[in-house]
Amino acid sequence: MLRKQDRRADARRAIRHPPPPGPSPHPKLQLESAMRKSLIRPPLALGLALFSGWLAASPMTNLLGQLSQFDYQDYVGNLQAFGTRYFNTQGNVKATNYLADTLNSFGLSVRQDAFDYGGTRYNVEATLPGLVTPNQIFIIGAHFDSTSNDPQTNAPGADDNASGTAAMLEIASVLSQYQFASTIRFIGFNAEEQGLIGSNAYAAAAQVRGDTIVGMLNLDMIAYTAGLATQDLEVMGDKWLVDRFIADAATYVPGLLTQAWYGDYYGSDHYYFHSSRYPGSSSLFGIEDTATDIWSNSNPYYHKTTDTADRLDYGFAYKVTQASAATLADLAGLIPEPPIMLLLLPGLLLAARGRRVH
Repeated sequence: MLRKQDRRADARRAIRHPPPPGPSPHPKLQLESAMRKSLIRPPLALGLALFSGWLAASPMTNLLGQLSQFDYQDYVGNLQAFGTRYFNTQGNVKATNYLADTLNSFGLSVRQDAFDYGGTRYNVEATLPGLVTPNQIFIIGAHFDSTSNDPQTNAPGADDNASGTAAMLEIASVLSQYQFASTIRFIGFNAEEQGLIGSNAYAAAAQVRGDTIVGMLNLDMIAYTAGLATQDLEVMGDKWLVDRFIADAATYVPGLLTQAWYGDYYGSDHYYFHSSRYPGSSSLFGIEDTATDIWSNSNPYYHKTTDTADRLDYGFAYKVTQASAATLADLAGLIPEPPIMLLLLPGLLLAARGRRVH
């Protein structure tokens, strides 16, 4: 499923040659020649422009260019529209189904992962199988439940955590169009606000299955900046994974400020995938920061009915989404698309490139 359009070159340059010596061609022959050129040159010029543009951009740059800030914003609004996503409400059930339906629309293999917490609850998992080392798994996750001072009826949870969930969905929409060496799982975790219940259950079951989870990226509260230009993204967790994220962010999203924190931090769904709890796995946690202390809860609307979509900085969240997509694609081993093949026939140009088709 192709949701994004390739970029096209804006300018074309015509190459003119002086006429050969001798008498001018017959007017009728000149007209026929002009007609033939008008049939051949435009598609040829367009094809060469597309080919040149494809060569100029790296596969990663092409991938990141398909991420949409507008789609991201729509996902946040759709999640907020459920009113509340508190773990034991109908809004939570609707959000669960929304995630499953959305991920399924990308052509991914989707399942609702059941666990018990005051009844049956569900995480939502979507899988993009790897083609070279499919047993090696990389996860990008975000919790989709919410809470507030009125959780049963009004918990919009725009920043906490529609912002992270929207990033996961937008990344899934683009990466699902590509092929990777290793397997990628896109996961919406439930009941995080009750003490990381959903992610704990998921990680425990994955260990029992023997899943080889190499790395896990967790996005939680990534869109509030208070209008500060000094806003950065705190990236904390296992050192090698944090360093990889910061390096990819610097390469592909140089406008995003980041700060590294190494160690074993509680507070969100990365916790049970950390190397100290999941043998062979590493995890990181990305969260906005507008203060010097990472646990200062710098968003004043945190866990309140006023945590709404109109207070978010979508430009900042888009940069975080780009950096997360770049890191995930880098870790999982993005397989470059094969070169464009140009086939020229009289009056016709055909271009073909192999890719995943859903």
